[in-house]
Amino acid sequence: MPKVTFVTDNIVVEVTKGTRIQDIVEQVGASLPFGCRMGSCGTCRVLIEHGMQNLNPKTQEEEDLFETLTSVGDNERLGCQLIVNGDVKIHS
Repeated sequence: MPKVTFVTDNIVVEVTKGTRIQDIVEQVGASLPFGCRMGSCGTCRVLIEHGMQNLNPKTQEEEDLFETLTSVGDNERLGCQLIVNGDVKIHS
């Protein structure tokens, strides 16, 4: 089972492959805030420390939002859009 590490909170949890980060945050109480939950506000912007390849590809919503922002790193994603397929470490 994949492990998700919320580095900011020092929380490590094993999850079923295909689980949404949003659901994991709600279950374990990690400090990742969500606003719109649809990928249009950017409130849940996170840094992926490790395991980018273990997440779903960027959604169109992420691409559209990130195009409007001036500085977005290659290791940034929107937490509300993430689906876990393997081990990942996230900074909120």
